[in-house]
Amino acid sequence: MLKKIPFIMVAALMILLIITPCFADNDHGKHQESSAVDAFLFPIQIFRNYISGADGNRCPMHPSCSTYSMEALKKHGPLMGWVMTCDRLLRCGRDELKLSPSIMVRGKTRTYDPVSNNDFWWD
Repeated sequence: MLKKIPFIMVAALMILLIITPCFADNDHGKHQESSAVDAFLFPIQIFRNYISGADGNRCPMHPSCSTYSMEALKKHGPLMGWVMTCDRLLRCGRDELKLSPSIMVRGKTRTYDPVSNNDFWWD
């Protein structure tokens, strides 16, 4: 039971961050959506600055999953950005390596999968 409490708290916080801009006035809606996006960007920046630096750049995709996530959140907002991030993390290193084109980045072969290739279904 105690192990489920942190997950429930995180899930409730994420839902609150996603829903909050929906109830805002038009004048403040963009500011609140920006705040929600910033709340999602903060853990990604912590990961990039501290964990990824110690763990190494092992993402086989270009842009990296953290960069992709930041771009998706900034372009599409917290809800769709989060959905696109989850989708990318599920695809990273699997069939996407065979399906997407490869490019050379700093002497290493990476699979090219930018946000613009994955937002076609709602534009």
